[in-house]
Amino acid sequence: MNLQIQQYLKLIQFQGSVEPSIKLLGQLQTRHLLTIPYENLDVALKHGISFAIPDLFQKIIIQHRGGNCFELNILFSWLLCELGFSVTNRYAQFWRNIEEDTPVEDVPMHQLLLVNFAGQSYISDVGVGALAPCKPVPLIAGHQHREGNELYKIERDGVDGWMLYEQTKHDWRLLYSFFDDANDARFAPRLSKQKNKIAMIRTLRGRHTMLNNEFRIYEGQSLTTYTTHNEKEWRQALHRFFHISLD
Repeated sequence: MNLQIQQYLKLIQFQGSVEPSIKLLGQLQTRHLLTIPYENLDVALKHGISFAIPDLFQKIIIQHRGGNCFELNILFSWLLCELGFSVTNRYAQFWRNIEEDTPVEDVPMHQLLLVNFAGQSYISDVGVGALAPCKPVPLIAGHQHREGNELYKIERDGVDGWMLYEQTKHDWRLLYSFFDDANDARFAPRLSKQKNKIAMIRTLRGRHTMLNNEFRIYEGQSLTTYTTHNEKEWRQALHRFFHISLD
């Protein structure tokens, strides 16, 4: 195991066998989601972004930053491949909180990973940030996947391709959709035009979120909101809740 892999596993606090298995994939995915945040600060602050592995490794592993779905899943894909997994990138349309009549070209792009193990493909995704599966989801039409109080299902049709749904209080809501060939140049990464500063991370008891100067701490059924009033307070909260330092 080379030094970079050791650094990656140390950051996500993983210890154990790295023999490829679905159990290992689930452990790595969960540890990743609990330690590396989704965040768009480079986009919001108009800093440059590189998808090259050395640059992603420096930013996320060495500098203890997060990233958007492309950054996080590209680097996670590299880790999995280095450990011996068979991985394919897929670009998807991200439908959560999108109006039904939104033109397709205005629907945010998302990147996920398909991991093939023992002849079965699994969705493995560390790039959503908000509620989404923390474990691999078998790519089987009609399959339902439960994690605690969260329930997801996979569907497929000729119009939208593969679809991952999440159960809400009243119905099923489409999270994202993608096609079997959605890894070519037609689906190249398209960065969000979102100007708000966003950060999200899972925790053992819930999740932390940030929208500009408002921080929300979800723990079980409780919600605590913090509002920062200046740059110093914002940076302190950013470090406290997401372990991110921009210095």
